[in-house]
Amino acid sequence: MYEFLIVPLRLLIAALGTGELPPAGPASTLTASAAALNQSATLTGRAAAEAASSWTGSGGSAAAALATRTAHSDTVEAAAGTDISALVQTAAGRVKQANTELNRLADSFVAAAAVAAPTLSPAALAVLIPLAAQHIGQGLAVVTRTQSELAGDAQGLGRHPSPAEVASTTPGRIPITLPDGSVAYAPNERAATAVRAALSQRGVPYVWGGTTPAGFDCSGFTQWAYRQAGLELPRLAQDQDTAGFQVSQSQLMPGDLAVWSGHVAMYVGNGQLVEAGDPVQVGPVRTTNLDQTFEGFYRPR
Repeated sequence: MYEFLIVPLRLLIAALGTGELPPAGPASTLTASAAALNQSATLTGRAAAEAASSWTGSGGSAAAALATRTAHSDTVEAAAGTDISALVQTAAGRVKQANTELNRLADSFVAAAAVAAPTLSPAALAVLIPLAAQHIGQGLAVVTRTQSELAGDAQGLGRHPSPAEVASTTPGRIPITLPDGSVAYAPNERAATAVRAALSQRGVPYVWGGTTPAGFDCSGFTQWAYRQAGLELPRLAQDQDTAGFQVSQSQLMPGDLAVWSGHVAMYVGNGQLVEAGDPVQVGPVRTTNLDQTFEGFYRPR
């Protein structure tokens, strides 16, 4: 008898959906694909190691390099698939929670209306219309909150590289000689240029706010190094992760950035970072820096 007063609430419920994912839907497909890619990456990585150790000459080097690139691409895409699957499931859970809340509001109105106005009359409508408006307003608040949460989930998808970006940043054979005499291999010319520029500034003193070889702070240093390679990074350390996509420590390649809440350093290869300390110096890769929060490793693009 009172349903017509909460038609807008019922429409919100219908538009929102249930949040139930089909058993063979996108989330489960992505999870299965990620598992297959991880297995492929493991097998291809072994093939690369075998080619490098048992096949001498340019043919062996080329085969090992190709296998390494393929394994890297599989690993990156598997990590992306796992994360996207988790995002899809999280988003579905938000919709399901909102659906439950909206249905509870509708049931609450019907129950309250039956008690407040057992018969439909002008006097009853004077009571029920404000009550319906209150429940509809609460429903709109639930939808607004859920939209905001889903927008955050959608933003999370942007941190994953496209297949073309993965292909363009797979390990190459651009050698960089590190200060300890070892050789690391950058994935592309831009990363190699940034790393070489950064290493050329070893010994430059730390200067708060410094952005030139006269003196650097941490983010001014990485910004300057990448500027030499034709890429402009944000000025602040904690913002430089927005210029790229996240990678795991096992996927690090020369040119990647280690970002904290108030510090940034550049990975140069072979387990080493270069950073604007006092002075600019090379040290082992790490994820701690004073009491700052580690935000992750990021690959500029």
